[in-house]
Amino acid sequence: MEDGIKFFETEGHQTHANAEREVKRGTSDPTYLMYTLGKLAIYKLRADYAKKLGSAYSLHKFHDAFVKEGAPPIPLLRRLLLGEEGDLL
Repeated sequence: MEDGIKFFETEGHQTHANAEREVKRGTSDPTYLMYTLGKLAIYKLRADYAKKLGSAYSLHKFHDAFVKEGAPPIPLLRRLLLGEEGDLL
């Protein structure tokens, strides 16, 4: 727990109270993992989208393409935005 609190304080620039709250939530809330995995999958999708578009990439363009599709599962979004299956993470 202490390592986690220190991590949130230094890497997340959070107060001790907030860091402690996040560590407790992360170790007791089963949905916390799904949120984090989803976030990491979206970051990877964004990086792969940027690689595919090259110099034509912009965060605005990614955001518009992402939001335009609604809320399908990330594997489907990968197919829609990249035309490929690919790894989630």
